[in-house]
Amino acid sequence: MITVSELREHLNDRFGASYDLDVVAGDFAVLTVIHNCFSGLSREKRLAPLNELFNGAGINLAISELYTESEAKERGVVITPKNNIPPANWDSAISMIASGLRPEPREAGLKPRRVVFYSYKGGVGRTTALVHTAFHLARAGERVAVVDLDVEAPGIHKLLPRPDGKKIEAGIVDYLWERQVLPSPEDNTTCLVEVGGRQKKAISYVVEDQTARAQVHVIPAGAVSSNYVQRLLTLSSEEALTRADDAWTLFERELVDQIDPDILLIDARTGLGDWGGLSLLRLADEVFLVMFPSEQNAEGINFVRKTISSLSVVGSHIILSPIPEGPVGKEIVAKFLPALALEEDEVPTEVYYNPGVAAAVTYPLEAAMPGYAKIANILMDSEAEDKAEASISRLDRWKIIESLNFPDREAKAIAANDFEQFFQKTSDFDKFLDDARWVVRGRKGTGKSTLFHLFVEHRENAVKRARGRLEGIEILPGHGPAAGAKFRPTTDVFDLIHKEISKAKYDWLSLWRAYAIVRVYVSNGQMAETILKGTGMKPLRDCLSKHFSKVQPSSSWKSVHTTGLLSLLGDSVQGLCRDFMIDLNHSLSLQNRKLWLLYDDLDQDIKEDSAWQEDALSGLLRLAYDSNNQDIHHVRFKVFLREDIWSKLVFTNKSHFSEPRTLLLQWKIDDFLRLAYRLVTGGSPEFRSVAHREFPLTDSEVDSAGEEDLRQALVPLWGLRQEKGKNATVAKWVYNRMTDAQDNTYPRSLTVLLHAAREEELRLRNDKSAPSDRLLSPRSMQVGLKAASFERVNALKNEYPLIRSFLEDIETNKSLRSQFNIDELNGAWTRCGSPFESFDSFITSLSSAGFLVKKKPGANFDFGIASLYIDGLGVTRVQGEKK
Repeated sequence: MITVSELREHLNDRFGASYDLDVVAGDFAVLTVIHNCFSGLSREKRLAPLNELFNGAGINLAISELYTESEAKERGVVITPKNNIPPANWDSAISMIASGLRPEPREAGLKPRRVVFYSYKGGVGRTTALVHTAFHLARAGERVAVVDLDVEAPGIHKLLPRPDGKKIEAGIVDYLWERQVLPSPEDNTTCLVEVGGRQKKAISYVVEDQTARAQVHVIPAGAVSSNYVQRLLTLSSEEALTRADDAWTLFERELVDQIDPDILLIDARTGLGDWGGLSLLRLADEVFLVMFPSEQNAEGINFVRKTISSLSVVGSHIILSPIPEGPVGKEIVAKFLPALALEEDEVPTEVYYNPGVAAAVTYPLEAAMPGYAKIANILMDSEAEDKAEASISRLDRWKIIESLNFPDREAKAIAANDFEQFFQKTSDFDKFLDDARWVVRGRKGTGKSTLFHLFVEHRENAVKRARGRLEGIEILPGHGPAAGAKFRPTTDVFDLIHKEISKAKYDWLSLWRAYAIVRVYVSNGQMAETILKGTGMKPLRDCLSKHFSKVQPSSSWKSVHTTGLLSLLGDSVQGLCRDFMIDLNHSLSLQNRKLWLLYDDLDQDIKEDSAWQEDALSGLLRLAYDSNNQDIHHVRFKVFLREDIWSKLVFTNKSHFSEPRTLLLQWKIDDFLRLAYRLVTGGSPEFRSVAHREFPLTDSEVDSAGEEDLRQALVPLWGLRQEKGKNATVAKWVYNRMTDAQDNTYPRSLTVLLHAAREEELRLRNDKSAPSDRLLSPRSMQVGLKAASFERVNALKNEYPLIRSFLEDIETNKSLRSQFNIDELNGAWTRCGSPFESFDSFITSLSSAGFLVKKKPGANFDFGIASLYIDGLGVTRVQGEKK
């Protein structure tokens, strides 16, 4: 069955503007059409297709007048275009919705933005929330005015009294009444702002907070008296914004001329009366619905919210207030939230009860300000959306899209002059600088190799970000694919080394110590020679000279070097290798210097899943541990390992590698957004110009910018919200879709996403539905997310070869949907789980891979596939699951 709105679309396609439709109570319709398509047709034939169309909408076409143009002219029938302005009361709103009409939205970017604070019932802290939000915005540099339209119970002037202590004489009710009722402007006794020596009563005044000196313009409802009540009874709310000279339009015109606020906060009347309807339905650009979590409030707020969303794209946000602190409050909220039927990503703002608010003498109350910061942040986000739309409308949108450039982020391929653009400092960076961190763990694609290359190849960039913490530290690649450091054993060489170690019963710890000495000898000969001149070091010096004296870091590793490395494990020099490390540490300590040796690509060069992989890697980690125990604190080993390899390692003293010794790389949302911002501004000077015009962030500010600032700065790229009038933000949506079931996020996939989205947007260049408020539409972002999902599925197959057949079975046979029960998963294990000894080990492997989502008890399904992998596998989403 089609909706009334879809019915109107069909009528628009057939008749254009030549019809008039009203749908009244009981789904009865009255239709008038004037169109020459009826020429020569009987009434029955004119009516037949329309009856079919209306029946498809479940509407009874009770009265229908169907004319050709000449017939209408003879009878004097004309179609009068309806004034498509928003309704001013609830009855008109319901009629409009029933008729499938949507009013014309207000033009973006007009000042001031009207933000309405509404509550279905009183006593929930609505006005208090408005006042504290006003001062948050003022402190952020916004010009703010507040107006009291709670005309039947006004109160803003009590929270924000005149600073001179005088009583208010007039307010918005008096101002509107005079301009609506009095015949001539000369008869008006009120004005908005006191100017010069005029005798008119100014209805506004300025309140300044004592802490930040931020100013808010206050417009009270009026001085409550018999005169006020009489004026209120005769004042019509229907006329607002209906003409160029209606009272509200004149008010806003003078408001812009005299005060020029960026934002007008409106304190609305409670309930379902006319003044609350005017504020919410006709005036609002954005709405905050303040409520205590109770059934009474839920019923009213749900009706209000549904009505607003049916009519417009005005965003509405829930504020739960005042909530008791502690477990009691949390329990109240948890029980209540299902009654609100919130969107998937929607989280209400919670304001906790503060006894100081009720007892406050002056506002804002500084101790209460933090509780209202989120409301102000929501408004700042919305303002960013309006600014982006206005900015993009002035420019060549397609030219900017064409300029977007997102090169491959492969760490090995990043040139030195590009590293500033591609490297994103995360909250883990400073933890890495602690030289007691020996292991850096992370899933493939989380930035381990980028961190390795930053320190061994792009030291100047690392130093800049370290803020002095790298002073006196020499960094060398202990092993890994660093540019200019080609000299290293690879997979086949390590396989040979393993065989020789096993044959001679050598130890991997000794091998890694000897290899570290070789790396120092080749990379920094002067440092090594100083130690080798010491007493008793001649055998070690001769051995190194014999096999490695002509080697450069860029040389290739040959068999003679393997022989030389193994010779350092012999009894005659093994002890000297230990002495070398002790002496090197002593020499560095005297100079107040340190040496870091970094190890990467161990998953490539130490054969994965080989019988000796664990011994080899454990030896390196034991070297780090034993060196520390020998007080070798000026030579540090930092080992980069894939998380799944680390989790499978079993070795003596692994328990000592706790959180202070290891670092798990994980990208939080602000890290992720910083990278997105760097990618898009670094790759496109045109976008950088747009971003800096409205949302200036210097390079140094990007590293410290919070989620809110970054979300706003990215609005020109992908918008603020997925859909206008909805609360789900694009930034959170993208981040959640790029995060697996173990909370791992993959920055490498972000480049794939943005590139695919750009290509899709350009492919749809002639599409009339292209958005005006962003460069990449939600549809193009969906295509980008799908491309990123394909990339991650392929990476998962390579990273976890034991589940490859399981993933390919899902791709080929569609054997699982996005959510499933344990029996379905057991069936998949039976078909593809042969590498696993048990069903439990199969589940454990899927979970550790970040693929499997375990559902909460009582859910409809037992498991689900992490959303990151759903599109890449081509599985069907269960009904109602959000994309």
